[in-house]
Amino acid sequence: MGRTLLIGNPSSSWREWLKEHRKGRPFLCLDPADPIQGIPGQLCLSVGSRPLISRFYGSLDAQRAPHILPMLVAQALEAAPDDLIVQLFPYRSLPLLRHVTMLVAQLLRPTEILIAAGTEIDQGGFPVGPSEIEIESAFPPLVQAAQRKAQWLRLFEDCQKHSFDLRKVSIEGVRLGTGQRLTAEERQKAHLTDVVYAERAGGTLFAVTDLDVEEEAVSAALDFTGCTKAQFVAPGMYRHLLCSFAKQSGEDFGFGILTDIDWQSLRGFALSTAIPPAPIRILRIGALRVDSSGRELGEVRPWQV
Repeated sequence: MGRTLLIGNPSSSWREWLKEHRKGRPFLCLDPADPIQGIPGQLCLSVGSRPLISRFYGSLDAQRAPHILPMLVAQALEAAPDDLIVQLFPYRSLPLLRHVTMLVAQLLRPTEILIAAGTEIDQGGFPVGPSEIEIESAFPPLVQAAQRKAQWLRLFEDCQKHSFDLRKVSIEGVRLGTGQRLTAEERQKAHLTDVVYAERAGGTLFAVTDLDVEEEAVSAALDFTGCTKAQFVAPGMYRHLLCSFAKQSGEDFGFGILTDIDWQSLRGFALSTAIPPAPIRILRIGALRVDSSGRELGEVRPWQV
């Protein structure tokens, strides 16, 4: 038995098909919003009932971090037997999703591709000719949201409190930590005295503050840093963001949410499934905000934080 690629749409669900046809085959879910296959916001390769590889995604939107999807397929091909099933995200007729779909198919080299009836997709260009099949309808959005809430609550039951020095970890997924941090003295010289944190990356000055910065102060800051544009974000935007702890190798080992950041000491606080004290080398921060009662608070804009 060879590899199978499943391509559905937002109105369809593979849950009943998988119950009937999976029969112990290794399974990779590339849908970060799927409330059936595991905790939303992460992707998982399962062999039998055992998760073999988990990868933080941090969003419910497949367009948010599409580079992760083919990378995880490549990892799964190394780790899983040849009868792998891959469930793609719900397909929509968007250029980026089309390109990612083709990349996944080319990497996977499936023996069969099954497409849910009603999926609007050009079936040309695939490694093998797709077969269109009838599958079950997806649950209504409200039901899916309730299913995800149950998963969030189950996740938080397994979480413990953590604190860590942001200066000693590599940060992924957000703008924070990508540039050169300004010291308190440099912020003073840049007329950013009301800003709790600032860094420059390329031509962008990035600063964290709850206050409105006057136009004159922004101009002075741009002159001092040599930047051409400034971006400001409120410190509260980091609270409740999905996050993951990862090892130096990139392997995720803890999943949860940021609860706060002390900007004076640059110390982060999180609820995570990792066992403290956790040897965090990489902090991955997502786009979706979820509070400890399981309420989804929406996603931040790309690179807003």
